[in-house]
Amino acid sequence: MPLLEGYATGLALIVLIGPVLFVLVQSTLDRGRGHGLAVALGIFVSDIIAVLLCGFGAAAFFDDPRVQPWLALGGAVLVVALGISYLIAPTLTRHVDESPTAASWASFFAKGFLVNFVNPFVFMVWLGIIGAAALRHGYDHDLAWFMSGAVLGVLTLDLLKVLLAHRLRPLLKPEVLRIILRASGVLLLAFGARLIAFAGWAI
Repeated sequence: MPLLEGYATGLALIVLIGPVLFVLVQSTLDRGRGHGLAVALGIFVSDIIAVLLCGFGAAAFFDDPRVQPWLALGGAVLVVALGISYLIAPTLTRHVDESPTAASWASFFAKGFLVNFVNPFVFMVWLGIIGAAALRHGYDHDLAWFMSGAVLGVLTLDLLKVLLAHRLRPLLKPEVLRIILRASGVLLLAFGARLIAFAGWAI
């Protein structure tokens, strides 16, 4: 069944580690489950848009070697800025389960959306999945069901990350959390450097 096949494919993407993982976990540890959920939904919406763009003729645009370097540089700026903020001034709130306001929820939603959407590697992954699925199912309703399942599989993974991060939070002391946030900052900087290297190689 295409939907279940796609769902399994989405779950298999757990092997991919990118900046969204650290933004998602850090947001949950720092501000609570509600804000982590906002990040997860931002990632989910950006994945839907990326799949639609790749599936409706925008593949050539994102696969254009003249476009990819600028997408990579845009993603690098955002990821490096987040990495520096986590590295230099990791902030921890006392009320981990604080209820998000409309403004803060929108802010964390936008953070998840942008970190995922400006990463050219996200589009490359979806282009590869669409291409492989089209060979098996063709460009018809079965492909649509397959990709719907894949996006839902990724959303399931992100929601599990939010739940697991929240369960771990009471066991971690503030000093340990600061180390985790700074480590996340280092890893985000590494991903930013990877994007910059990709852009420099492609220009």
